[in-house]
Amino acid sequence: MLSRTSALPCIVIVGGGAGGLELATRLGRSHGKPRKARIVLVDGAPTHIWKPLLHEVATGVLNTGEDEVNYFSHGYRNGYEFEYGYMDGLDPERNVLRLAPVSGQNGQALCPVREVAYDWLVLAVGAQANDFGTPGAHENALFLNTPEDAERLRRTVLEHVFRCGCHPERALSIAIAGGGATGVELAAELNHTLCELRAYGARLAPDKVRIAVIEAAERLLPGAQPSLSAYAEAQLKERGITVHTASRVAAVHPLEVELSGGQRIPADIMVWAAGVKAPQWLATLPGLNRNRLNQIEVDTRLRAHPNGRIFALGDCASAPDGDTGSRLPATAQVAHQQARWLAGELGLRLKGKEGRPFAFKPQGMMVSLGKHSAVGSLSALVGPKHDYYVEGRSAKLIYASLYRLHQAVVHGWVLTLLLLIGDKLRRVVRPSLKLH
Repeated sequence: MLSRTSALPCIVIVGGGAGGLELATRLGRSHGKPRKARIVLVDGAPTHIWKPLLHEVATGVLNTGEDEVNYFSHGYRNGYEFEYGYMDGLDPERNVLRLAPVSGQNGQALCPVREVAYDWLVLAVGAQANDFGTPGAHENALFLNTPEDAERLRRTVLEHVFRCGCHPERALSIAIAGGGATGVELAAELNHTLCELRAYGARLAPDKVRIAVIEAAERLLPGAQPSLSAYAEAQLKERGITVHTASRVAAVHPLEVELSGGQRIPADIMVWAAGVKAPQWLATLPGLNRNRLNQIEVDTRLRAHPNGRIFALGDCASAPDGDTGSRLPATAQVAHQQARWLAGELGLRLKGKEGRPFAFKPQGMMVSLGKHSAVGSLSALVGPKHDYYVEGRSAKLIYASLYRLHQAVVHGWVLTLLLLIGDKLRRVVRPSLKLH
């Protein structure tokens, strides 16, 4: 077992995604630096990329080497410790979690099985796409769950573009399963990337490119207002992207997708961006209730275990809306609000107190439609009862600001401003796309 380095109470956060990193940062600054508590972040990757921008990583717009956050150095600056490894076990009776062994690139053992003791544990391990057991999806589709997945998709697209350049008679067909925010954003960004590559000299005729989005619901962005869905669909179609609504993927074959109605769509590249489910290994943890999507059931205080020492937040948690009783969606804004609330709640727990239950405040939604456009609602500014919709370039500016707000939480406003200036300068001297 990893011994305690002090007698301070220990809060362990598993998962360095948007919610987990924000929680570790807030607690590290408020309680780790002043030595009020020991804050430990656990993750199986050494760096963080904001998941809502994975579609930009996949299309080369975002360079992971420039935008990723290293947990070791970030923890040093913000008052938390980073423990490298994947969680694979839990003993709630002993207040101990287990980390799987870590191997190097050549398979050599780097770290053995470890146990980490905690006073409070927060599970923030996110979620992944749900292929619903569709035949051929696991074997023939690409996913967008991690930065590694996004990088794999980026390289696959580049390889197909180069191949088409050597064989002008060939077409490039891309199919995307899922017409939610991820699928719509990916389709728009892929269209932009292919146009940019053509401008750079890629021999890829516009009539040889086919991008299709497949959505099982009656419209794209089924969780949004119908007017937003209609605008997004019109924008995609205007760019030559085919939209199939009320269509379910029945099977994924090596070079085509079969729909539930029997129609077959050519697909040199198939991307699965539909559905959501929590990681399967959560099912092995004792004492936690899970729903059909394997998400951990929590109460209005985000508690996941009767002993009151285990919490869950973000996409891996199924949390109730205190007002309606319905379950909160798996979105970045939910994870952000939960992380902010739990940072305050755990601060009170350290004093032997409790605060008010978590209450989610909907702040609308924004969906990117490429480099110069987006669509969304502004309920965060005008209130949910008097919503206002925005589209086009103004919406894109608001969408871009969401990432800057995330950076401000993680880095502070001064460093975020410096990062913004650095991004602007890099775009002057470097290509707009990552091409290597």
